[in-house]
Amino acid sequence: MLTKPVAGDTLKFWKSDRWGRSAGHVLTTVTELRERGVRVVSLTENFDLETKEGRFMFAVLAVAAEYELELRAERQAEGIAAAKRREAEGKMLPGKQRIGRPQVIGPAELAALRRLVDEGVSVTEAARTLKIGRSTAYAALSAH
Repeated sequence: MLTKPVAGDTLKFWKSDRWGRSAGHVLTTVTELRERGVRVVSLTENFDLETKEGRFMFAVLAVAAEYELELRAERQAEGIAAAKRREAEGKMLPGKQRIGRPQVIGPAELAALRRLVDEGVSVTEAARTLKIGRSTAYAALSAH
Protein backbone atom coordinates (compact mmCIF):
# COMPACT_ATOMS: atom_id res chain seq x y z
CA MET A 1 0.00 0.00 0.00
CA LEU A 2 2.73 2.49 0.92
CA THR A 3 4.67 1.93 -2.32
CA LYS A 4 1.76 3.03 -4.52
CA PRO A 5 1.16 6.67 -3.47
CA VAL A 6 2.96 9.13 -5.72
CA ALA A 7 3.58 12.88 -5.65
CA GLY A 8 0.29 14.75 -5.40
CA ASP A 9 -1.58 11.87 -3.73
CA THR A 10 -3.17 12.22 -0.31
CA LEU A 11 -2.90 9.32 2.12
CA LYS A 12 -5.58 9.47 4.80
CA PHE A 13 -5.35 7.51 8.02
CA TRP A 14 -7.73 7.06 10.91
CA LYS A 15 -5.49 7.64 13.91
CA SER A 16 -1.75 8.09 14.42
CA ASP A 17 -1.50 5.23 16.93
CA ARG A 18 -2.75 2.79 14.25
CA TRP A 19 0.29 3.22 11.97
CA GLY A 20 2.52 0.66 13.62
CA ARG A 21 4.13 -0.59 16.81
CA SER A 22 7.43 1.26 16.62
CA ALA A 23 7.58 5.06 16.75
CA GLY A 24 10.78 4.98 14.69
CA HIS A 25 9.16 2.96 11.92
CA VAL A 26 6.05 5.16 11.91
CA LEU A 27 8.06 8.38 11.70
CA THR A 28 10.36 6.99 9.00
CA THR A 29 7.39 5.87 6.90
CA VAL A 30 5.64 9.24 7.14
CA THR A 31 8.89 11.07 6.35
CA GLU A 32 9.48 8.90 3.26
CA LEU A 33 5.93 9.50 2.05
CA ARG A 34 6.24 13.26 2.53
CA GLU A 35 9.61 13.28 0.72
CA ARG A 36 7.88 11.62 -2.25
CA GLY A 37 5.34 14.45 -2.29
CA VAL A 38 2.50 12.49 -0.71
CA ARG A 39 0.24 14.47 1.62
CA VAL A 40 -0.47 12.55 4.85
CA VAL A 41 -3.71 13.43 6.68
CA SER A 42 -5.29 12.17 9.91
CA LEU A 43 -9.07 11.82 9.79
CA THR A 44 -9.57 12.02 13.57
CA GLU A 45 -6.72 14.17 14.88
CA ASN A 46 -6.55 17.91 14.41
CA PHE A 47 -2.99 18.51 13.26
CA ASP A 48 -1.39 19.22 9.91
CA LEU A 49 1.72 17.25 8.98
CA GLU A 50 2.68 20.04 6.58
CA THR A 51 3.62 22.21 9.57
CA LYS A 52 6.49 21.66 11.99
CA GLU A 53 4.01 21.82 14.89
CA GLY A 54 1.85 19.13 13.29
CA ARG A 55 4.86 16.88 12.73
CA PHE A 56 5.88 17.44 16.36
CA MET A 57 2.41 16.42 17.59
CA PHE A 58 2.47 13.36 15.33
CA ALA A 59 5.89 12.35 16.71
CA VAL A 60 4.71 12.79 20.30
CA LEU A 61 1.61 10.68 19.65
CA ALA A 62 3.68 7.97 17.92
CA VAL A 63 6.05 7.74 20.90
CA ALA A 64 3.10 7.73 23.33
CA ALA A 65 1.45 4.90 21.39
CA GLU A 66 4.66 2.84 21.51
CA TYR A 67 4.97 3.50 25.25
CA GLU A 68 1.36 2.44 25.83
CA LEU A 69 1.93 -0.76 23.85
CA GLU A 70 5.00 -1.61 25.94
CA LEU A 71 3.10 -0.90 29.18
CA ARG A 72 0.24 -3.15 28.09
CA ALA A 73 2.64 -5.98 27.23
CA GLU A 74 4.40 -5.56 30.58
CA ARG A 75 1.11 -5.68 32.51
CA GLN A 76 -0.02 -8.72 30.55
CA ALA A 77 3.23 -10.55 31.34
CA GLU A 78 2.86 -9.64 35.04
CA GLY A 79 -0.73 -10.92 35.05
CA ILE A 80 0.25 -14.21 33.43
CA ALA A 81 3.12 -14.68 35.91
CA ALA A 82 0.77 -13.96 38.84
CA ALA A 83 -1.79 -16.45 37.52
CA LYS A 84 0.91 -19.12 37.16
CA ARG A 85 2.03 -18.47 40.74
CA ARG A 86 -1.56 -18.75 42.00
CA GLU A 87 -2.03 -21.98 40.05
CA ALA A 88 1.19 -23.45 41.49
CA GLU A 89 0.11 -22.46 45.01
CA GLY A 90 -3.42 -23.82 44.50
CA LYS A 91 -4.93 -20.37 45.02
CA MET A 92 -6.74 -19.81 41.72
CA LEU A 93 -9.33 -17.07 41.43
CA PRO A 94 -12.98 -18.07 41.98
CA GLY A 95 -14.35 -20.04 39.04
CA LYS A 96 -10.90 -20.97 37.71
CA GLN A 97 -9.20 -24.33 38.03
CA ARG A 98 -6.26 -23.66 35.74
CA ILE A 99 -4.77 -20.92 33.59
CA GLY A 100 -4.80 -20.88 29.82
CA ARG A 101 -7.46 -21.73 27.32
CA PRO A 102 -10.23 -24.09 28.35
CA GLN A 103 -9.70 -27.65 27.18
CA VAL A 104 -11.74 -28.51 24.11
CA ILE A 105 -11.58 -32.23 24.64
CA GLY A 106 -12.58 -33.79 27.94
CA PRO A 107 -12.01 -37.28 29.33
CA ALA A 108 -15.08 -38.76 27.57
CA GLU A 109 -14.07 -37.36 24.17
CA LEU A 110 -10.49 -38.53 24.69
CA ALA A 111 -11.68 -42.06 25.50
CA ALA A 112 -13.89 -42.09 22.39
CA LEU A 113 -11.01 -40.78 20.28
CA ARG A 114 -8.64 -43.46 21.59
CA ARG A 115 -11.24 -46.17 21.01
CA LEU A 116 -11.79 -45.10 17.38
CA VAL A 117 -8.05 -44.86 16.69
CA ASP A 118 -7.46 -48.28 18.34
CA GLU A 119 -10.15 -49.71 16.05
CA GLY A 120 -8.12 -48.57 13.04
CA VAL A 121 -9.91 -45.34 12.19
CA SER A 122 -7.52 -42.57 11.13
CA VAL A 123 -7.07 -39.69 13.53
CA THR A 124 -8.51 -37.34 10.90
CA GLU A 125 -11.67 -39.45 10.49
CA ALA A 126 -12.02 -39.93 14.25
CA ALA A 127 -11.72 -36.17 14.77
CA ARG A 128 -14.33 -35.54 12.09
CA THR A 129 -16.68 -38.09 13.69
CA LEU A 130 -16.28 -36.49 17.12
CA LYS A 131 -16.55 -32.98 15.64
CA ILE A 132 -13.20 -31.80 16.98
CA GLY A 133 -10.29 -30.32 15.10
CA ARG A 134 -7.68 -32.65 13.65
CA SER A 135 -4.83 -30.79 15.34
CA THR A 136 -6.76 -30.89 18.63
CA ALA A 137 -7.12 -34.66 18.27
CA TYR A 138 -3.41 -35.15 17.58
CA ALA A 139 -2.48 -32.87 20.49
CA ALA A 140 -4.81 -34.72 22.87
CA LEU A 141 -3.44 -38.11 21.84
CA SER A 142 0.17 -37.03 22.26
CA ALA A 143 -0.47 -35.28 25.61
CA HIS A 144 -2.26 -38.20 27.27
